[in-house]
Amino acid sequence: MLTILATAGDRVSVADRWRSMMSFWKTIMGTLIVVSGALKFAMPAMAYDDEVKVYPDRPITLVVGFPPGGMVDILGRHLAKAMTEELGQTVIVENRPGATGSIGALAVARAAPDGYTLYLSSSAVMLYLAAQATPALDFSEGLAAVGKVAVAPCIIVVGNHVKAGNLADLIQLARANPGQLNMASPSVNSLGHILGEAFQKAAGVQLHHIPYQGAAPALADIVGERADLMVTSVPSASAFINSNRLRAIAVLTPDRVPRLPDTPSIKELGYPALQSSDWSGIFTPAGTPLHVISRLNRSINTVLADAKLQEQLTSLGYMVSLPGNTPENVDALVVQESEHWRRVLH
Repeated sequence: MLTILATAGDRVSVADRWRSMMSFWKTIMGTLIVVSGALKFAMPAMAYDDEVKVYPDRPITLVVGFPPGGMVDILGRHLAKAMTEELGQTVIVENRPGATGSIGALAVARAAPDGYTLYLSSSAVMLYLAAQATPALDFSEGLAAVGKVAVAPCIIVVGNHVKAGNLADLIQLARANPGQLNMASPSVNSLGHILGEAFQKAAGVQLHHIPYQGAAPALADIVGERADLMVTSVPSASAFINSNRLRAIAVLTPDRVPRLPDTPSIKELGYPALQSSDWSGIFTPAGTPLHVISRLNRSINTVLADAKLQEQLTSLGYMVSLPGNTPENVDALVVQESEHWRRVLH
């Protein structure tokens, strides 16, 4: 109808406007197709970014395989407090003691691999499992490393009633009285027990082993003169040493440690094969997403770099300088130590 009433010039103008309008809509539709395709490919990445951003979005449980009040428990509570502030979610300590920490390890290995159930391990747990003919858990298979937390140098302590001023005196006394000196340990196949057996072999002495239910009662019995000596860690014995209720006669490290500058290292005493430390680390169930492990590792390294936390842990006898603290390095260390102890114990 418009064409019939319009002049020739008008008909040309209407046709031009129609072609212009069609070109405009083709451009719009092409743009929408391109944007739609871009969004299709961008959505998985956006979803992944959102997933990374929301972890953690609820409280995290940190399982400690030792009783409340012990040194691993105290370490865990310091760490939980610092990580709560860094992660923005509450980290709750849950104690599941028993079997030198392996009950807690097994519980975490069976938990959902989502980053909300963590395990604070001691290397003593790996030694305990390695000592079993048929262990309930293959540590390196059931748990994935997040990072190291601290290192506790091992030491040999004696009671004040023991007439030995140094390691040479202790060895001489033990040789003169085979089987008469009582060697305490936290439990059978604990780190203290195994290192105590290694000390007897290296020094050519025979001691009477008395296992306890944890380091605290064992150390208390040495103070009470019901046991004579023990291989333990600096954090476990610091309070007793500082109050002059026990004496440290050797640190099982290549060099002397800052907390005990007057105590000789086992290397300088001539027994380098006895060098050992008890390190602690955080682990998650195997299969935990890598971005969760990465976030937790970043949290650990961030809080351990804090001067206040370093001071707190150092005052307890821990060493917290942890270069190369990556999940990969800790996983490799677990495999290495587990294989080492299996060779030693079987």
